[in-house]
Amino acid sequence: MLNGTASKEQLAAPPSLPRLELLQAIINKFLENTEEFFTSYLEMTGKAWWVEIVTKKPDCTYYFGPFRSHMEAQISQLGYLEDLEQERPQLIAIEIKQCQPKELTIFKDECRKKIGSNISPDLSA
Repeated sequence: MLNGTASKEQLAAPPSLPRLELLQAIINKFLENTEEFFTSYLEMTGKAWWVEIVTKKPDCTYYFGPFRSHMEAQISQLGYLEDLEQERPQLIAIEIKQCQPKELTIFKDECRKKIGSNISPDLSA
């Protein structure tokens, strides 16, 4: 259902599936597609919510999302922290914010290399 209309195969009920269950399946698929569209819209306009986690050792900024609401991002953040625990990072900050991250993982050392090696070590810390 790429163009928003269901194909005959998608609408045809399997012999064992009552019409009420078929209707429920169609409604669920519609709601799923609507949620995806809304989330994509929020992401494109910079209104989507993201969980930003900043760590030291590794010196990184991670973005997890997009989410439709602050509450949805807040509920999800614990799972992301558990995933990162495998790397044993030193946690610096967690922030839930509306943004449009260009990259999902930013390594600070790579950023310094991109900027140039002429930065004083005192200024780059």
